[in-house]
Amino acid sequence: MNSRFTTRFTQRAALPFAEAIAGLLATLLAAALASLLSACGVGQDGTGAAPDTQATGVVTGFGSVVVDGVHYDLSGADISTDGTSGRSQGDLRVGMVVTVSGTLDADGNSGTAAKVVYESLLRGALDETPGTSALRVLGQRITVDSTTVFEGVDTLADLRQLDALELSGFTDPAGGFRATWVRKESTASPSQLTGFISGVNGNMVQLAGLNVNIANATLEGVSANGLAVGQRVRVLLQAPPAAGAAVATRLVLLDAGPLGALRRQALHGLVNQWNPTALTLLLDRQNVRLSASTVFQEGTLADIGNGARIAVSGTRGNDGVLAAERVLVFRPAVDGYVRGRVTNIDRAAQTFAVLVAPAVQVAPSVQVQLQARTVLSDRSLANGLSLANLTAGNEVLVLGWVTGTRIDAGLVQRLPASTPGVGVGGPASGFTLVNGTLSLQLLGVAVTATNNAQYFDAQGAVQTQAQFFASLSAGAVVRADGGWIGNTLIAATLRRVP
Repeated sequence: MNSRFTTRFTQRAALPFAEAIAGLLATLLAAALASLLSACGVGQDGTGAAPDTQATGVVTGFGSVVVDGVHYDLSGADISTDGTSGRSQGDLRVGMVVTVSGTLDADGNSGTAAKVVYESLLRGALDETPGTSALRVLGQRITVDSTTVFEGVDTLADLRQLDALELSGFTDPAGGFRATWVRKESTASPSQLTGFISGVNGNMVQLAGLNVNIANATLEGVSANGLAVGQRVRVLLQAPPAAGAAVATRLVLLDAGPLGALRRQALHGLVNQWNPTALTLLLDRQNVRLSASTVFQEGTLADIGNGARIAVSGTRGNDGVLAAERVLVFRPAVDGYVRGRVTNIDRAAQTFAVLVAPAVQVAPSVQVQLQARTVLSDRSLANGLSLANLTAGNEVLVLGWVTGTRIDAGLVQRLPASTPGVGVGGPASGFTLVNGTLSLQLLGVAVTATNNAQYFDAQGAVQTQAQFFASLSAGAVVRADGGWIGNTLIAATLRRVP
């Protein structure tokens, strides 16, 4: 399918970065950079054309940079991170939410970037040891899931109170943030928060539920009219918030008004103010209108609701409303997992198989389908992962969504050859417990576990074999890891997946 939702994997190297996962995912583009628009003295991209497309989305790969499946040439782009320009591609990471301004090619799958902007959501120390699906930084609740890419640690469980973190993701209409990328930093940075102003009262501004005193702060980009509700700002804090209050040392206004002469727009975020009668919603402060001609991918109109994660692309009209031509719906829960060795790569079809018994070439395998949202990550080679350099025999871990016995990949992570392992996960069927031996089927793979296996519930608590078996029902999602005897996976651990 030829659309900006369709991933185009090229034979260009991906950038390395040390991340490991609970995570994945990806999507589209758009954001407001009035200084780049022709109506406001916009600069030129590498082709000499004035940027007419802006997109905010998740970085899903490199070469030059892939944002929600669209490849942007960065050769003439100004890259900035947290307000510092002159950065390079090496400062970007898979999982970061970025804004790209530039031109889109006729094929809709590639373009040329004039500017790439990354703004972290939060920088600060972890308030407390995190729970099973959330953490708290600067008093803010940040939810993480199988879409979250981790760097510096393998999973949420590896984090501890006071760890220094940087986070990227989306503002949640229900409050707090939803993280797409979390990095544990080796040294602590000044506490920093990016968000939308919800109230202004003299020298006090309300931001992300905090009362922030800006009386002695350095203000950048703020006009004589002062600050206003709805503006997006980056605030550096004197110290972490206490009792819902903080003191700012610096406040930077990140955008100052309308998007101007924007032709194409693509947005990725969490739905707010959904009106099912008028078919309108708010996405990252942008008004969006759906219609009977809007094409849905991986979902339907029934999946739209406040808090739903979607990517929208279309044309922004004179009224400032984005007319949605396509909507990509992100299913909230990942229910497919496989770990093993790659075989049967079909680059044209963007598929490969994973042998879940690496030592037995005729053993069961799981088919993996790549898609626009697939994040390609690498922990083995310096040149990173792309479909072009994925080879038979590579050790990989795949997370995604089950369709039959296939996994539609959200994340494909190449692992070091020194850490082989096998595992499979998905909806359970055919489960029995006979004479202390638990047997079940996962994605068509036979799994057997004895009393020596370890069992965990969906919250990570240890269970007995009997408790685990009693909790199983048709379709319950189970993850099994272990080794192989014949064509059966002998599970050392089994865990329920929420």
